[in-house]
Order: sequence, then C-alpha cells, then structure tokens
Amino acid sequence: VAVMIIAMCLITTATHAQRLHLVLRFRVPFPFNVENTTFPAGEYEVTQPGQFTLSVRNVENQSSVLELVEPAGSASKADGQAKTVFHRYGGAYFLAAISDGSWRSTYAFRRSNKETELAKQSPTRQPEVVSALSNGTVVDGGQK
Repeated sequence: VAVMIIAMCLITTATHAQRLHLVLRFRVPFPFNVENTTFPAGEYEVTQPGQFTLSVRNVENQSSVLELVEPAGSASKADGQAKTVFHRYGGAYFLAAISDGSWRSTYAFRRSNKETELAKQSPTRQPEVVSALSNGTVVDGGQK
C-alpha cells in the first residue's frame, strides 16, 4: 500500500511538472537587466523549472539567471502573441514580463533594486513600455 501511494504521488508530480513546462525563444536587440544581472543583446531562451520560477538563458554564451515571478495574465489580455515586455528608463531596459501569448503563461518579474532606484529619480514619470516579439521586432508602448 505504501509503495502504491508513493508511486501515485510521483506520477501526480510528474504530470503537474509537465503542464508547467514553458519554453520560449526570443531575440532582444538591446542590452537588458533581469534582477541584478545585465544581459547583452542576443537570443534568449526562457524555461520554467518550477511553478513560479523562470530561467532566462543567453543562447550564445549560456549565461543565465533564475527568477521568481508572479502570474500576470488575464483572459482579457491574452492576444496570442509571444513577447517579452521591458520597462525603459532612458537607455536602461528591465525585463518586466514574458508571455507565450496565453493568459496562463504570462508572468511578471519583480522590480530590481536598480530599476527601483531609477523609478525614484523620476517618481512622477512612468517607465516606457517596450515589447520584443519572439522574432526580434521591437514595439514601443507594448502594443502589437
């Protein structure tokens, strides 16, 4: 009986992990920050090793960072377009959200200390929102 219970728990865990598996590839034509890590322009892969954890990896040099994220999607905001969303302060870009186009796989990144400092320098001004589509196309304002 104990072996059957353990086997059922392992099967349930494996099934749950498979549903959470997210893999996105995208090209960013500018350097950007994720938490305290600055990445160069290039091609990136985002995977989901845990329920609210995303890994951002530079495909060329293999540098990566693991980040805790929050669900950010709603059915009304799902547009079917895979994209990354950045906050821009002057020439500094910060990864703010990522989506595979479905509301269930849209995640928001926490604001880094560096971004918080820049936001405090101009408290009445909102950051500019810039989206990078999976093919590298950049769209200002986060619109398609």
